[in-house]
Amino acid sequence: MRKVLVSLAAAAVVTAAGMGQASAAVTGNGAGRMDAAQAASAAPAKLPKGFLLDEAKVDGPRRPWEHLKLTDSPTKPLEVNPCGHRAAHDGRGASRTFTYVAETVYRSEQVVLYPSERAAKAAMRSVRDDLVRCGTGGRGHDRYSYRWKSTGIGDEALRVGGFFFENRSRSVIVRRGSAVAVYVRTGLVTKSLPVSQFRPLIKDARTMAVKLCDLPGVCR
Repeated sequence: MRKVLVSLAAAAVVTAAGMGQASAAVTGNGAGRMDAAQAASAAPAKLPKGFLLDEAKVDGPRRPWEHLKLTDSPTKPLEVNPCGHRAAHDGRGASRTFTYVAETVYRSEQVVLYPSERAAKAAMRSVRDDLVRCGTGGRGHDRYSYRWKSTGIGDEALRVGGFFFENRSRSVIVRRGSAVAVYVRTGLVTKSLPVSQFRPLIKDARTMAVKLCDLPGVCR
């Protein structure tokens, strides 16, 4: 996402099978049979069509300069990506990302399902580690920096401010059980990261944190 924002800034200057399917072994005396509830809990969670809050916008009206995209690519990195990883290989079970780009505006919504709560915690830990490791960098037009604070949403969450040469971004990333959701918007953010500047993203993250528990196995 950092590379997208740097590109947007440049444009402004110029133009203004997962866990597998659960099965029940049936023997002559019925030993080892798995009931429906157990099968449901063992099956990997899926992202049903229309699950993202902004997903329906992809099929809605748009202006010529607006670019909307929806992808289920399992290797798309998390949208909070200060180190600029090109691909994710974190064992996720499902992923969906909505992006909106228009001139210097960038917005995204992303939900990633992991096979376990432990794996989702590891993903959040990697984000924190990357923020420390790649929190500042670049020179001249390519310089950037990040600041972040914990936020009271779901099981754990961060609000993140990204500061670029000609643009800024606000992000909220939240973990709920074995799932992670990310919300990103360009726009004004100051280095103290006041909650007031993140309100729309926090609202969406809270809504999604509740919605994620409707998926089987996410909030066991």
